[in-house]
Amino acid sequence: AGSDGSGARIDMDLYSRQIGTFGMETMGKLIQMKVLISGLRGLGAEVAKNLILAGPAAVALHDDGLVEMSDLGSNFYLAEADVGKKTRAQASLEQLAQLNPHVQVSVCSGTVTSEVLAGFSVAVFSGASQSELIRCNELCRARSPPVGFIAADSWGLACSAFVDFGDSFTVRDKDGEEPRSAIVAGVTQENPGAVHTHHERRHGFQDGDWVTFREVQGMTQLNDSAPRQIKVTGPYSFTIEDTTGYSAYVREGLVSQVKVPQSMKFNSYKQAMVQPTPEGGSELAVPDLAKFGRSEQLHLAVQAVQQFREQNGHLPPVRDASAAATCVKLAQEINEARKKQEGALSVEEVEIDVVTKVALFARCMICPMAAFLGGVVAQEVVKFTGKYTPLHQCLYFDMFELAPAELPSDWQPSGSRYDDQVAILGKAFQERIGSLQIFLVGAGALGCEYLKCLAMTGACCGPTGKVTVTDMDRIEPSNLNRQFLFRQSDVGQPKSVTAARAAQAMNGSLKVEAMEVRVGNDTEDTFDDAFWGGLDAVVNALDNIQARLYVDSRCVWFAKPLLESGTLGTKANVQVVLPHLTQSYGDSQDPPEESIPLCTLKHFPHAIEHTIEWSRDFFEQLFVESPREVNSFLADPTTYLAKIPSEGTGTSQLAKMSSIRRMLDQRTGPFDMCVKFGVLEFQDKFHDSIAQLLHTFPLDHKTSEGALFWSGPKRPPAPIKFDPADTAHLDFVVAAANLYAANLGIPPCRDRAEIAKAASAVEIVTFTPKEVKFKVDDKDTTTEGCVDDDEKARRVIKEMADLGKQLASSKPLDPAEFEKDDDTNFHVAFIAAAANLRARNYKIPEADFHKVKMTAGKIIPAVATTTAMVTGLVGCELLKVVTLASRKVEDFKNAFVNLALPLWVMSEPLPPLKTTSKDYDPIIMGPVRAKPEGFTSWAKIEVNRGDITLKDFVDYLTNEVGVEVMIMSAGNACLYNAYLPAHKKRLAQKVTELWEQVTKQKLSPKKTYLTIEVSASDADDGVDVQIPTIKFQFK
Repeated sequence: AGSDGSGARIDMDLYSRQIGTFGMETMGKLIQMKVLISGLRGLGAEVAKNLILAGPAAVALHDDGLVEMSDLGSNFYLAEADVGKKTRAQASLEQLAQLNPHVQVSVCSGTVTSEVLAGFSVAVFSGASQSELIRCNELCRARSPPVGFIAADSWGLACSAFVDFGDSFTVRDKDGEEPRSAIVAGVTQENPGAVHTHHERRHGFQDGDWVTFREVQGMTQLNDSAPRQIKVTGPYSFTIEDTTGYSAYVREGLVSQVKVPQSMKFNSYKQAMVQPTPEGGSELAVPDLAKFGRSEQLHLAVQAVQQFREQNGHLPPVRDASAAATCVKLAQEINEARKKQEGALSVEEVEIDVVTKVALFARCMICPMAAFLGGVVAQEVVKFTGKYTPLHQCLYFDMFELAPAELPSDWQPSGSRYDDQVAILGKAFQERIGSLQIFLVGAGALGCEYLKCLAMTGACCGPTGKVTVTDMDRIEPSNLNRQFLFRQSDVGQPKSVTAARAAQAMNGSLKVEAMEVRVGNDTEDTFDDAFWGGLDAVVNALDNIQARLYVDSRCVWFAKPLLESGTLGTKANVQVVLPHLTQSYGDSQDPPEESIPLCTLKHFPHAIEHTIEWSRDFFEQLFVESPREVNSFLADPTTYLAKIPSEGTGTSQLAKMSSIRRMLDQRTGPFDMCVKFGVLEFQDKFHDSIAQLLHTFPLDHKTSEGALFWSGPKRPPAPIKFDPADTAHLDFVVAAANLYAANLGIPPCRDRAEIAKAASAVEIVTFTPKEVKFKVDDKDTTTEGCVDDDEKARRVIKEMADLGKQLASSKPLDPAEFEKDDDTNFHVAFIAAAANLRARNYKIPEADFHKVKMTAGKIIPAVATTTAMVTGLVGCELLKVVTLASRKVEDFKNAFVNLALPLWVMSEPLPPLKTTSKDYDPIIMGPVRAKPEGFTSWAKIEVNRGDITLKDFVDYLTNEVGVEVMIMSAGNACLYNAYLPAHKKRLAQKVTELWEQVTKQKLSPKKTYLTIEVSASDADDGVDVQIPTIKFQFK
């Protein structure tokens, strides 16, 4: 566990992925927060669930209303037995409290007074009347310090949120992005001074950022002073203050972005009713680009509905046309009054349709909307720590596309848990939702939320419906922070089975089949054609691109709708893939991740990420590959030694042999031998090899062009002398000695004093430089290594052969398997110590343990808030898929969201990419024709001629499609190449026989067709032709 400085302990196993997003400082503030959540229908339950997972000190639940049957359609912790007997707060308490043992969850009842608010950091209200919200907001503002106030409501297919964090609130980090840094290449003496950065990569700064400088030579006035604001003038340049009075810039320097706290002023709820954008605030957020002006309309619609409640003591009844008409009139009156009021928000004309839709369904709470807003609001509560930019101050959002065009006649309530949803969509629609056949791929964070969504909306809950969920993973402690269907007692159990069981507890009608099977080429006998063919929709809840692409390719092949989503910290995206109407996931590719050049890693690091990656490789080499090499040698010494001379240089051969020999000599211990190993590795990596590099390239070394070698990204290193009294030095030796001991099967030793004593006794040989060659960049063709090692290597191989004979029956060593989530196994400890020592060599700022763990373990930062929010959006799209046949593509929404900013961008899915004819194709260097013109990845040519010969198949394509086949392949196997004379005899064979012969596999008895790609030319004029994939149906 880590400490946040206040003495409170942070459970690192549980919160590691969240700390990867929020950072330790925010986590330290969060675990001291107390939050009141008032109103526990679906929205309140979602906020509470997301917040309790995040880990504040305490959450109090406030809702004295008795549970109603329709509440079960969105609050997933209520049961039929609670209806009419318990309050919503009491009924939700037990299961919410189980989500996180570190959070104290309690119930508070009665009126919210100033005394009740004492001790809370933030209070969240949903389902409260306007007068109650004004009263509570004033109480929150009056307290010292003010209590953060959030009002959030779901009105069926629309929702609203309002945030007020007081008159002056400090934001420590507006966006949560890692501060960027760049290498300075030049600074001018002018007004304003222009800074140019090294062309290795773009600086990535934005206008208005604050930066600091260090290590600038010449213009030293820039170094280590207070942060200064910049104006960006290009990807490699920006301007600062007047530099005419500064000394001239000579060389070097680093510039780094600094997060400067900013103050924000919030208006009260009462003020925001009149003018929802605070002074200096921008226009109201426009979450959906197709709905400019919608937020202003919703602002008035929500107030009209609230006004109706003030006048009548209740919200407009469901689908009550006269109540809706009254609300329209109220909205028009409010708007007319605002037009006369200075500084008030008004619109030219109230949109009757918008007000009507809000009024008709104001009492309804559906799961997708509650999940979306619950994620947003819980994240706003976390922002009270000063991390990220709070909502300033209103959000309005709607899912009106869901509403049926015609009023369904079968909407009346029937005392069912789905009444709210039926009120909007009708009973017949509800039955269709119930009979859906869905494939959910993944049961992690997204998967848990989707299963809850299916249980709440009644999807797959009818007599013929079913969701198949598959996930190969087992539950780990770090999953419990956001995969909310799992508890501590489930650790080690399969995710899919556990999640399915928990979702069925929320709604006993849910039909789930849970599997632990990977989805991929190797499992097409399990997920066969009949399986894919029977699906209505596929929902991806995956965390890797490869699996996403595979599922996408199956959905394209079987023409099934796919709902794709992903999260990264506070960012999330949704992509809707609809057969023949939209792009598939595979149609667009993200740019590949930037990789670090090898030379930068080996000799010229200039960022902590470089030293972490180097240390990760160092760990692999010492504790994974070296013991594996020993085991290969022991298994068959003769074969092993015969291969060595052809691998690498003499230097690397020698290093490999001496490490094998050393490990075999030392495997009997004692532990002091392991300490000696640690000290000598320290000496080699952080002293000798650095001294050697400086011997080859002294500090004043110049390149062939006459420029200084050590400049720009090449930072000159300095060797470090081993000192057992230095904590960082000892950290390295403790971790290295214990990992080495584990390889050799020697018992561990965690006594630092003991290890320091043994380390002091190790004799270190004074370093003498050799003549060594280094590569100076990745284009350099020099062979690295020492000149006189080749002869030595040949000699050692001879000696090793004798050793192999003596050790023929020895027990193998135990190579490490990198495990990032066990902080006691020395794996990350070793990488952190090595990375920071190497950073010291090169004067790079060091990193804390958690940063090293995230980077070395390639851990994706993740939080529950973003996950819940994005699954709400997908849940809404899933309900639209039910009536896909009668819908237009513009009814569907792709989304990109970043809750840190906060930013929502909803847009219509793009049409599929078309293959078109070209007069000149640069690859073929000639014309290419598309047949049929403009076909997409959804198209295929179906050939139903039975189990025919290759000749019949080729002739069919010539006669029916009009193409001459040049090359035919199935997957990676080439079935036929017209240019190879040897392939002529293949024409007489059956296509299926040929497939088995070429792939050396038997066709599965379930398989009825082959997927075949053809390169062809036009039968008439020989022009190259592109045609869709062929489905060759042989039975």
